[in-house]
Amino acid sequence: MSDIIFAVITALISIALFIYVSFTVRGKGPILSNTYLFAVQKEREKIDKKAEYHMVSVVFGILAAIFAFLTVYIITDWKMCLYIVFILFACVIAYAIKEAVKSEKSR
Repeated sequence: MSDIIFAVITALISIALFIYVSFTVRGKGPILSNTYLFAVQKEREKIDKKAEYHMVSVVFGILAAIFAFLTVYIITDWKMCLYIVFILFACVIAYAIKEAVKSEKSR
């Protein structure tokens, strides 16, 4: 029974993230990145919003896929889903670090 509860929770998180990504891909909605959120108003005006939306779309898209694969793993117990989660997790960390270094260089 607890597996079903965890599967529902991870599925809801995945759906919420996919909905957020659907907006950010179109350049709408809030930009949930540290670079944008912690910037002063004057700095926010200088930030390339298109690049920020792209970065947020990629990161949150991968996170949505991670939660989707976790949901499938919880329901089916397929080990391949867990391996894909670890690979995606490594990819999102590498991408976030690469984009952080890139944004620091552009300042």
